[in-house]
Amino acid sequence: MIDWLLALALPGVALGVLLARDLYQAVVVFIAFGLLMTLVWVRLQAPDLALAEAAIGAGLTGILLLDALGHLEGNQHPISARLRPLLPVIKGMALLLVVAFGLVLLGALLQEPSPPVQLPQHLADNLHISGVDHPVTAVLLSFRAYDTLLEVAVILVAVIVGLALRFNLDDAPHETQVSSPLLQGMLVWLLPLMLLVAAYLLWIGSTRSGGAFQAAAVLAALLVLMRLSGLRPPGQDSLLLLRTGLVCGPALFLLLGSFSLMSGGAFLAWPEGWGGVFILLIETALTFSLAMLLFSLFEASPAPDRNALLRSKEK
Repeated sequence: MIDWLLALALPGVALGVLLARDLYQAVVVFIAFGLLMTLVWVRLQAPDLALAEAAIGAGLTGILLLDALGHLEGNQHPISARLRPLLPVIKGMALLLVVAFGLVLLGALLQEPSPPVQLPQHLADNLHISGVDHPVTAVLLSFRAYDTLLEVAVILVAVIVGLALRFNLDDAPHETQVSSPLLQGMLVWLLPLMLLVAAYLLWIGSTRSGGAFQAAAVLAALLVLMRLSGLRPPGQDSLLLLRTGLVCGPALFLLLGSFSLMSGGAFLAWPEGWGGVFILLIETALTFSLAMLLFSLFEASPAPDRNALLRSKEK
């Protein structure tokens, strides 16, 4: 029954996001969609993806969308008369593009490799080579480490562009703070608990569901809560610490990945017997870097001048 309810609710909520007339309503429904996706991953027995979806897909992404919506208020311009007749054409082209892309994905799913490859069995047979006991960690940081390195690089590029734009705009930091004694009182209890949860998720990543991405999402949420409550995260005003935090994870990933290459091996191939140690070092550095990257996506957006927004609404 739970599976049927999720199967019916998920496309319905997705349509609600697309058809919502109000942007605020669309963002709220999108956050609800992320929470439903979290339950779907739980039902599919993929707790790693469920943790990432809850923390990043629904949580941090929802905060970024709400923050972007705050900047859009008072700056929305009506569609010009010349573009209005083209709206049906634009929507039709977008629909055709989505349908074509969906058919391509469907064809990729239906097309089986020849001969068929039993990936779970292949992974189980070679798990001992990776140096860790959890198959997801082995795939992400051993067998498909290229993918993980490129994912981190993409996030790093996005943050660098965002920060470059951020430093050219005025900011009002107090506008992003919530004057709530309840929030500040809760943080006294939440901060040490979230630090322990992040450390636990990092440590168990080699044997159970967890790892750098999940631990970093918890740390980033901690930093966002501190920013909203008015507490200053340590080293917030230090550009050196920020730059070091952003690049230390990818840099260590590249350095350790080149260790075997310099000795005549392959790039991102861990030395025999050292795979577990290398993966733990990389995940520790990636936890710090990814937390800084995710927090910087929130921090890169300057706070909207609410007084200016109120003046624009009055006009």
